Amino acid sequence: MNTPSQKRDQPTAQVGYRIRFYKHYGHSPAWQLVPEAMTYLEESGFAGRGPPPLPEFTDSCVVAIDEDGKAIGFLTYDCDGESWDITLSYVVPERRRKHIHTTLFYALRDKAIEQGNVVSIDCFTHANNLAAQAAFEAQGRTKESIRYTYSLKDSGAGKEPQPRGRIFEETPMPDYLVERFDTGSDSLKFMQAFINKKAAEGYSLHQAIERSTYQWMLIFKRADQA
Repeated sequence: MNTPSQKRDQPTAQVGYRIRFYKHYGHSPAWQLVPEAMTYLEESGFAGRGPPPLPEFTDSCVVAIDEDGKAIGFLTYDCDGESWDITLSYVVPERRRKHIHTTLFYALRDKAIEQGNVVSIDCFTHANNLAAQAAFEAQGRTKESIRYTYSLKDSGAGKEPQPRGRIFEETPMPDYLVERFDTGSDSLKFMQAFINKKAAEGYSLHQAIERSTYQWMLIFKRADQA
């Protein structure tokens, strides 16, 4: 039996689905999509070392549910504290690029604002998950850190890592970078200077997306991968 939602169904501007909150994702239609989401992350190379961890059973979730009662997208999150952590998000392939993920995030944002004591909503994503980073930026989220890892064991087997020729090796550059840039009202010359700076760091401009008159989202790709 499903646990009652924490809020009533929220109708969406788009016909065909509704938004509902659940205290535990295991009591929601989203649990059926979790294995599919984990497989997608692993097969896309966005899981890091080894299989991605499952969300905690006690994680809450917000779900997009179609007219047949099936989940078509969800966010699981840990709301224990003044900062909420999104632990997993997913939209089924046939319903992507229809703003469902953004609708889910904004519903979660509004719930946090309504609660009153939440200071931030945080999440992590793989350095090469360019689509997710672009979506997060478009939703108004800001990139605050980049996480680096030095492996002490090979994943799964528990063995020592293979020799690399020296004790410490530089962490490889991510394949892509997503940067927000405000040109101001003068010209685009400052953007060109920024692009030149990234070129000196080993990145070439892959795509420039105009978000408003002066605001751009710049996607850079490693020059040696171009």
